[in-house]
Amino acid sequence: MTPPQIVCVSANPAVDRRLRFRSLSLGRVNRANTVEAFPGGKAAHVAMAAHALGARTLWLGFLGGAIGEEFAAKFRERKIEMVRVRTRKPTRMNLELLEDSGRITEVLEPGGKPDASEMHEMLRVLAAGLRNKWRGALVVISGSPPFGVPAGFYRSLIAAAESASSRAFLDTSGDTLRLSLASRPAFVKPNLEEVEALLGQKLKGQAAIVDAARELIHRGAQSAAVSLGAEGLVWLEQKGGPAWFARPPRLIPISTVGCGDATVAGFALAAAKGMGGEAAIKLASACGAANCLAEAPGRVLPNNVKLLMPRVKVHRIRGGTETRFSRR
Repeated sequence: MTPPQIVCVSANPAVDRRLRFRSLSLGRVNRANTVEAFPGGKAAHVAMAAHALGARTLWLGFLGGAIGEEFAAKFRERKIEMVRVRTRKPTRMNLELLEDSGRITEVLEPGGKPDASEMHEMLRVLAAGLRNKWRGALVVISGSPPFGVPAGFYRSLIAAAESASSRAFLDTSGDTLRLSLASRPAFVKPNLEEVEALLGQKLKGQAAIVDAARELIHRGAQSAAVSLGAEGLVWLEQKGGPAWFARPPRLIPISTVGCGDATVAGFALAAAKGMGGEAAIKLASACGAANCLAEAPGRVLPNNVKLLMPRVKVHRIRGGTETRFSRR
């Protein structure tokens, strides 16, 4: 079997239920018009998007109980290679509530905490795979761990990748992001709200966001992007290197769930192909935009990415504000 280019690691996958309503009324009985179920969790979205765009992709994650079996069955339908670490605690279920107005409400379960032996098994499987049949693959670690999992667990995942000379891409938040930066991940991509929480202040203007990306690199990341939703994407390619801004075209989304994950998939695919600079950020931005038009999170259509890429506006950013950030 051909080795994967990208290994997506999930500590907290889910089955996502998408319910459609004419409108929602809090405190009242609400009856959905339709319901659909999809493999969920940020790493699953990354894996599906990367696979759809032609990357050889493998998903590694914790799965348990009947919901875990449902996840596995739906993931097999996508024909993506999967390695699961079985857990005693069941996999979580999330709700995505869509109204005809376009408003989206998400209800996210916390997820069951894997025990120490299960976490050890994931680390063992990842390290062994990267030393052998997954050698050379880029590792994408996405999402927040379940409540109670030590924030340092992701540091161990990054170390496993580094010890096998694999690059680790990280998309997480809070203490997990803060502690993981010291492990020098090859790339991080918080959104604006997440980086503001990490740095302890609001970021006003593009230059301040560039300075925030510089701070992420100062704290250990080798490359850093900050996603701004429909407003665009800022990327500092490397320490002392160029900063880029990409603005996607305005679209009417089916759903914005998973757009940040599709953006990460675009960056990972670009890295796997040796792309950099304007070409890389344009691909990543087009992937995020294409996810808005997908029938489900992560199910981007390559033709949509191809059509959207020329409509992504990219420019190189110069200068900064020398913003001072707290050391949390």
